[in-house]
Amino acid sequence: MTPLSPEELRRAIRKVVADYEAFVARGPAPGTHEDPKAFTAHHAAARAALAHLEHLMKLNRGSAEPEAAAETGTLLAEARRSIRLAEQEDQNGEENTEDDDTA
Repeated sequence: MTPLSPEELRRAIRKVVADYEAFVARGPAPGTHEDPKAFTAHHAAARAALAHLEHLMKLNRGSAEPEAAAETGTLLAEARRSIRLAEQEDQNGEENTEDDDTA
């Protein structure tokens, strides 16, 4: 297998981030929010995507431009934040309006 070029790695990172954001935004399947197993499975899948993103970042580290590495780190931090917010929402049983308050 041929190693990915720096541009191919950056495209893969952007794809993983976009897929992750869409997955988290959809949330667990409708009607399963109250089902602990379904909710846990959804979060496990989200965490697996973050692990995939971290792996791509490590592969990209040696060939990445400093700006691209910083952007990837920011995207990863945002992804982790969205998981924390979703977990807090689930624990509180209500939507977190933190982002709405700052708009």
